Amino acid sequence: MKKKQVLIFWFVVCSILMGYSQSKENSKMTILKNGFIFDDKFDSKKGSIVIDGEKIKDILYTEDLTKYPGADVIDITGKYVMPGLIDSHVHLATVPDLNREKNNKYMQDQLSKMIYAGITSVRDMTGNAIILADYKRASTLNQLPAPSIFYAAQFGGAAYFDSMRKYSKDKSDTPWEQTITEKTDMKIAIAEAKGAGVTGIKIYSDLTQDLIKKIVKEAKLQGLQCWSHAAVFPATPTDIANAKVNSMSHAFDIPYDFTTEKMNRSKRPDIDEKKLDKLLLLMKTNNVILDATNYIGNNNKLYVGMKVTKRAHELGVKVSAGTDWPYLFEKDHVVPLFKEIKILTNDCGFTNKDALISVTVVGAESIGVEDRGVIAIGKRADFYITNSDPSKAIENLQDGFMTIKSGITYTENKI
Repeated sequence: MKKKQVLIFWFVVCSILMGYSQSKENSKMTILKNGFIFDDKFDSKKGSIVIDGEKIKDILYTEDLTKYPGADVIDITGKYVMPGLIDSHVHLATVPDLNREKNNKYMQDQLSKMIYAGITSVRDMTGNAIILADYKRASTLNQLPAPSIFYAAQFGGAAYFDSMRKYSKDKSDTPWEQTITEKTDMKIAIAEAKGAGVTGIKIYSDLTQDLIKKIVKEAKLQGLQCWSHAAVFPATPTDIANAKVNSMSHAFDIPYDFTTEKMNRSKRPDIDEKKLDKLLLLMKTNNVILDATNYIGNNNKLYVGMKVTKRAHELGVKVSAGTDWPYLFEKDHVVPLFKEIKILTNDCGFTNKDALISVTVVGAESIGVEDRGVIAIGKRADFYITNSDPSKAIENLQDGFMTIKSGITYTENKI
């Protein structure tokens, strides 16, 4: 009897495995036919992209598609295909609404606005990890229109959190929001953050150079990125660049490297050009990405960030495109990321192609992933397809035709 049960068990298992294998082999592919495909330098060439599941299976620079009979074909003749856009600085759940229904609507509305604007990945720079993990999972499973979500844990000094929690009901640390002191067991702190699903540590405020180095060292040992404010105090921007963080946020905070005074948000020091160049070249040497966030800077009249970004670009520092701005605040319905990109081309000396590289290639690097940001065989099928050429006129980013994220198409334009 037992032998018969074992045989039945293995028959069921083999049937399931065979069914799974057959479904994989027989899964229908999709071909994006006859579009202008951008490479990693944003030069375009007419061709077709073969999508198998969530990945790029092939790129054909011929009109002969007989190699893939039975595939679904989407004709994109005359349209332009670029990697999915990446906003490298968002805050989706920093201050969640206590009303669950309202919070869900807010989250879904902003995520929907992003995906229909061609944004297929975002980096959240500190928020409630319980909410972020839930929506990251929903996005991964394609249960709702949303970009892929990567998020950070916030590490700051006691003075920062004492100030922030002064009027808050919850005054205790969480795995994604931790007070760091000389007594902190850094191995445990990083492990707890990693357990909350973060892929990076956001180095925030009131930390010394020595503590930042300890954070970076342990984070890298545990496979996490380190994303820092440019000005943390008492650690300076130079201290942070020397610690070899992966990225530094807010170009408008870079001038705090030129003063010994504690950061005053209402007044930035004047730029010292020699010191600025020295710092930016250090960032270049240590491969530290500048997460410029000029859109929020300009909205707060912090125009110095554009000068810093322009000089960084001239010296070869990698610059990502991050907004740090709520997506549902825009009364003119223009997507904040498009405005951030426009600042790069209008005010920071970027060519259209430079700006497009920042929002794709560099964006992926700023998150710390290698499976997206470019169109190549084996990469994720994350695309933004426009009706007109954004490399000729950056405004053409607003002329969207279709977003594809992990092989799923989104065509209802809500922007």
